[in-house]
Amino acid sequence: MSRGGRRRMWGTAFRVSGAILTVALLVAGIVVFTDAFNQKQGKMSAAVNASSIDKIVLRTDGVLTEVWVKRTLDLREGITLMELDIDGLRAEIETHQQVSSATVRRRFPSTLEVSLAERAPVARISARDSQGATQILLVARDGVVFPGVGFEREFRRTLPYLAGIKLVRDEGRLRPIKGMDVASVLLATVRNEAPHLYNDWKVVSLARLEDEREIEVQSAKVKRIVFTTRSEDAFLKQIAQLDVLLDSVRAHTDQPVREINLAIGRMSDGRMQVPVTFSDTIPVESVVPQESTPNSQFFNTPRKTNREL
Repeated sequence: MSRGGRRRMWGTAFRVSGAILTVALLVAGIVVFTDAFNQKQGKMSAAVNASSIDKIVLRTDGVLTEVWVKRTLDLREGITLMELDIDGLRAEIETHQQVSSATVRRRFPSTLEVSLAERAPVARISARDSQGATQILLVARDGVVFPGVGFEREFRRTLPYLAGIKLVRDEGRLRPIKGMDVASVLLATVRNEAPHLYNDWKVVSLARLEDEREIEVQSAKVKRIVFTTRSEDAFLKQIAQLDVLLDSVRAHTDQPVREINLAIGRMSDGRMQVPVTFSDTIPVESVVPQESTPNSQFFNTPRKTNREL
């Protein structure tokens, strides 16, 4: 072989060897890096797994507190985030009827986040528990009944009692009360539009709701007020009529009113006539404006019925 051929052969051999060595070094570097990375990840994972929960952060739209959450979850001391059954914790919180929905999340390294949507009470009931003891429970807009943790006593006293309802127990808890979706609209309307009337309401009866489509209210000033539920905008108009009518009564007599039936009012001469019964029978004419002439037992209000609160 000529000298030039030997040079070319050795040059090729060196280049091949260099390429092999380069590849080997790259592979070794990758192996070393991967091993170091895995060791670091393992140490981080071990550190995370070894960190016990040191904080529970609560976000809620109601009145429940972190103390309540801790008591409800009853987590073992020293438990870590990775040991938690997140779905199980959420389900445990949602067994409490005051909670409409819950979300539970891990926030590493050691924080548990809990978000709650709570039911707001619109009324209260008196019921007996399994031991026969009387207890006051709260009722939400959707009819769900719950004890009501965290609500101040003064707030509870502002809620009217429910009457004319049937309480049914199912697997240890009360079923939602029928008709509360309708009753809650009446309560919300009077609370928002005529709070001076709402503050006097003591009892709301649903006894005639299903058959007669009527809701009866007992207030501090009137023993029985009857509302109809037969039209979508009925409540606002009826509350306006009630407000006007009570103003008229106060202006003309101190006689206590026993009943006002807004469910059977009728129009006459552009005005709404509503039957009113007094505690002691007196002529209706004596309490109405002189310029109006009432028909039979109907009270003629001095303002037009299109007044809205």
